[in-house]
Amino acid sequence: WFCDMHRGALAISNIGAVRQIISETRMVSEFEVRAGAVPFLADLTKVLAYSGGWPVTIDGSIVSSADITPVQDGNAWEIFMDTVEIKGSNIPGVRQALDQGLKLPSRGLAKVLEDNISTYSNPKPVFQTTYLSDTIRISRDQDGKIFVYTKVDDSTDPTDYSGTVSDLGITKLLEGFNDSILKFYL
Repeated sequence: WFCDMHRGALAISNIGAVRQIISETRMVSEFEVRAGAVPFLADLTKVLAYSGGWPVTIDGSIVSSADITPVQDGNAWEIFMDTVEIKGSNIPGVRQALDQGLKLPSRGLAKVLEDNISTYSNPKPVFQTTYLSDTIRISRDQDGKIFVYTKVDDSTDPTDYSGTVSDLGITKLLEGFNDSILKFYL
């Protein structure tokens, strides 16, 4: 148990579940991400230096929204990024600010770049579907990377992250300590 928690804390980042919600004109992608809370504590301070970081992780989901336009006879979408936000963060304080609707307006930032840098144009990558059934979609991005998606349900609602506890994973650490060592249950 502790080794698993410690290994997670030392990881730079891991991607968990990925979910896409697609309508006729819009795509929302949700990527669960876990990163080490303080993976290289010894590099930051000699006073607190030891063999690694805290045995907790920073968790959350990166949620990007984009407009999509069918291309290539409907076998692909041109993606026009709109916003990026973090949802379900377990960082106290930060979570509350993020839940108030704080978003990175990536389309707006790209427009500023286009208006001020003559050689810049807002990218609109193409995401091609190479296989589609009722339960599986296989797609390729503009670099040829393959993505395999399975249909879990018919819901088109974004994930509700309100139940995620913003405690930096301390609750999970204490539960693991109890389950592995104390074994005290009510």
